[in-house]
Amino acid sequence: TDTLLNTLFDGRYRIVRKLGTGGMANVYLAEDEVLGRRVAIKILNDRHAGDDQFVERFRREAKNAASLSHPNIVSIYDRGEAEGTYYIAMEYLDGRSLKELIVARGPAPVPVAIDYARQILTAIRFAHRHGIVHRDIKPHNVLVDAEGRLKVTDFGIARAGVSQMTEAGSIIGTAQYLSPEQAKGAPVDQTSDLYSVGVVLYELLTGVVPFSGDTPVEIAMKHLSSAPEPPSAKRAEIPRELDLVVLRALAKDPADRYQSAEEMDADLARVARGAAVSPATEEAATAIIARPPPTAVTEITPRPRETVPYAPPAAYYDYDEPRRRAVWPWFVALVFVAAAIVGGYFLYDQIQTQLSGSKTVAVDNYRDLREIAAVRKIRAKGLRVQVVRQYNAKVDETYVFKQDPQPGERIAKGNYVTIFSSLGPPKTDVPSVVGEKLDQALADLQKANLKGHSIDVDSNQPQGEIVSQRPTAGASVVQGSTITLRTSKGP
Repeated sequence: TDTLLNTLFDGRYRIVRKLGTGGMANVYLAEDEVLGRRVAIKILNDRHAGDDQFVERFRREAKNAASLSHPNIVSIYDRGEAEGTYYIAMEYLDGRSLKELIVARGPAPVPVAIDYARQILTAIRFAHRHGIVHRDIKPHNVLVDAEGRLKVTDFGIARAGVSQMTEAGSIIGTAQYLSPEQAKGAPVDQTSDLYSVGVVLYELLTGVVPFSGDTPVEIAMKHLSSAPEPPSAKRAEIPRELDLVVLRALAKDPADRYQSAEEMDADLARVARGAAVSPATEEAATAIIARPPPTAVTEITPRPRETVPYAPPAAYYDYDEPRRRAVWPWFVALVFVAAAIVGGYFLYDQIQTQLSGSKTVAVDNYRDLREIAAVRKIRAKGLRVQVVRQYNAKVDETYVFKQDPQPGERIAKGNYVTIFSSLGPPKTDVPSVVGEKLDQALADLQKANLKGHSIDVDSNQPQGEIVSQRPTAGASVVQGSTITLRTSKGP
């Protein structure tokens, strides 16, 4: 019997029932007797409460998530220490994890898969803009309510900016959703989250992950070296354009992936309305498809599933995950394997650099070329490339507008050429102005470099109050765009 049930935790939270168990904490439904609302309270397990690493991770989750207020991120209400352990009180969502829905119902309808992926991207875009990389995006950490609204949770291994985990030699995260750089214990940035979103989208579309295996090491090595099969090979109704989005997200090299959640979301929006993906995605994904897989792997064929409606039932927070064998021994082995691979690569690279160090080549002009074409030209000369993507209102998306070194300069083979690629016109997030007076709404839009166009409508709201807006709050639009405001005429 759970001794916490029906008790008052920290003098405030009446524990109602247990919702689930995660890797390091138990989650309960509780009544907040101070504010009179239901919360999900996550309490660190007794066996981990004395472990400094787990406590630090737990505190980090609370700190990171508490700093992010967004409709697609689970809200943190309170955090503290009580009864010899640590806890987080968070928003209670009447729903289930995305993983449970996939396991129970198989592949989602294509429009639903796109919508779910875009909601996840909206959440991580917000986190990335606040300097936080989630590092553990997987369907277990995405909750779905009865209306199909998604919320990302578990920021326990999230960190600010480009970083590497401080736990020596450790690789944290579920192997099937790890990016290649995570699999080899290398530093990660926001593109690692986008790779993981690509895995989740793949699973939403096909019901299976792109890489499976009997051990975490086997799965991790596939992330590093095996080419993913296009989703349409497993499900014929998936359009080619969606294949291209998934394959670009799953590129081994972070430079070949989407560079922002906003960029990936824009392509999914195009697919949703039946349009073609961006030229950069077309070229990048086509190049990935054309490359032969580095190694042959045995495909694990999933058992057939009975097709059922894909709509989440009203249920409970699902923090339970399938039981699996201990993975740490395999992760330790993986670290040694990855270290050997990386060490061998750098040794080979140094030898090649020394052999070719006396050779210099002239840098070409890469301005006005598409990014992918410029990258190919640079690499063809034996040079390395660093791509910097920036907003530029005067240059079309994916075209190079600046470079360093300049054309004609001679540099040694193996040296870097930096090219600056356009992301198109600068964009901004639409603020929420619903409920504001028209003058205040227009002022808020102006601060966001946007314009407002008011349309008077019949409403029971007070005269001059904004009833609705389009695009809605949180949408990413080009700066200078016009937001339509429906303004009440009064009751």
